Amino acid sequence: MATLDCKEVLDNLSDYIDGEGSEELRKAIEQHISRCGRCRVVFDTTGKMLKIVMDVAPFEVPLGVSARLYARLEKVLAEEE
Repeated sequence: MATLDCKEVLDNLSDYIDGEGSEELRKAIEQHISRCGRCRVVFDTTGKMLKIVMDVAPFEVPLGVSARLYARLEKVLAEEE
């Protein structure tokens, strides 16, 4: 596989993190990340964010917050129509 550019790495990063994609693609992404600081930061940050999200136990949102959130969502969705 040819050397990947940043766009190709970012387009395939989700599959890479999920352990998907061909071995050739995975190696090309690893090679690119090893020499590209920007993509390495995106990869590291994405991995840390996923760890935080996966480690957090579900919690109940207070009723007042939930009501405001739903009201805001309804307003935004109505504006899009």
